Amino acid sequence: MNSKAIGKYFIDINIFNIPFSLLIGLTLGFLWSIITFCSLGILIGYLGFDFFKENEYYSYYNLGFTKSNLLKKVWFLNTSISLVIFLIYIIIG
Repeated sequence: MNSKAIGKYFIDINIFNIPFSLLIGLTLGFLWSIITFCSLGILIGYLGFDFFKENEYYSYYNLGFTKSNLLKKVWFLNTSISLVIFLIYIIIG
């Protein structure tokens, strides 16, 4: 498994996801920001990546990754991060 490629895709998707999730968090609240980060924000990140960096998918295909495989990995990582943040929020708050 090429973890550098997955890490780069994770960062590229979340470059679009994090500002969107923060905007939702500022308007609707912190918990909605966490929910958006691991759900709808990934779709926004995917659309942004697909629009601005679509040619980079060829590099991922050459490494053996498909779009759905990459999105599953990003979803798993974002959901894990969201669960940890949610647990910290529950413990502290």
